[in-house]
Amino acid sequence: MKGFTRQRGSNYTAYWETKDPATGKRHQHSKGGFKTKGMAQKHLNAIIGTVQDGSWRPDGKMTVAEVLSQWHAAKVSEGLRPATLDMYLNVINGWLVPHVGGLKLTQLSPVVASEMVAKLRSPDGSRLGRGVLSDRSVQLAVTVLKTATRWAWEQGLIGRDVLAAYKRPKIEASDRASSAWTDEEAGKFLAAVADDRLRACWWLLLSRGLRRGELLGLRWEDLDLDAGHLRIVRTCVVVDNKVAESLPKTAAGRREVPLDAHLVAELKAHHKRQLEERLLAGEAWEASGFVFVDELGHPIFPDTLSGRFDALIVKAGVRRVRLHDGRHSAATMLLEDGTPVHEVAAILGHSKASITLDVYAHAVKRGGQLAGERLTARLAERVKG
Repeated sequence: MKGFTRQRGSNYTAYWETKDPATGKRHQHSKGGFKTKGMAQKHLNAIIGTVQDGSWRPDGKMTVAEVLSQWHAAKVSEGLRPATLDMYLNVINGWLVPHVGGLKLTQLSPVVASEMVAKLRSPDGSRLGRGVLSDRSVQLAVTVLKTATRWAWEQGLIGRDVLAAYKRPKIEASDRASSAWTDEEAGKFLAAVADDRLRACWWLLLSRGLRRGELLGLRWEDLDLDAGHLRIVRTCVVVDNKVAESLPKTAAGRREVPLDAHLVAELKAHHKRQLEERLLAGEAWEASGFVFVDELGHPIFPDTLSGRFDALIVKAGVRRVRLHDGRHSAATMLLEDGTPVHEVAAILGHSKASITLDVYAHAVKRGGQLAGERLTARLAERVKG
């Protein structure tokens, strides 16, 4: 089936045929309104490909769930990282399909997208058991939906990009500020987990801002406790319900993180505890090489670590935050303490200091105020002397 294009007035129209698999009858379809013949031909070429692989659907019949499924299949064929594909699948099945999956693609609109966002922000917004979604998660859901609908338009599955005019929700800096613990709250939590077998993990989270996957991806070979640093060279993610290793997304994510004397001591104590657990486990121990494992040496599922963090928060009696907010807390405390922005960016794995400035503007401002107060106090002491 080759199809053809034809000029009609000042515009061009693309024509193609499909065959009903049940009856064998052929049906002609068309799409007009193209300003140039080249645009019409480009559209026709995309249509022919979808007709040949059986994925083409006429406008008005395809559901959002069907489009999301085909878009995800296209991403699989592009060879994206398994972790990224799994993340997309979770967003589709957990956040998008439950709210808009049953709609016809042509029923999507900025108004419908806004209603979906409101639902995602409600207590029952997620079907993954996560409760109220963060602003970043809502933004990710909208991004996936907009990308999929644009792909559908580019493939000729729909006559126009129905969400082209809809803007992604913004993440306000104040939201991150409110989600971060103060040093008092972080200290109270760390004091309460002094006997927890993973306390070194919590210290790294709240003092160096490592991501969950980075914490679980650490191997003992990545640590140089004599030199006082660790290297982030991999992350642990879940793919097909199994823990899998993956590379950091960016070059900046592959980094060296400094360790002070206290963190070195925490990690040495953790290593000693792990050796004791290995002796107790005997032949049941799995020598995975990871720094943070369960009592039998098995890698820890990311959601298991988050669940443990949630339970310890209850025990500590501190304000409820997500595990990833521990990263925000570390960044905020570092900046408020006057640590230069470029150093914080390097610790966090940001590719540019400007990213850190944008994300943590509230902490940078507060750090400047505190630094000014300290300088004023020192000068006042000099004047008194």
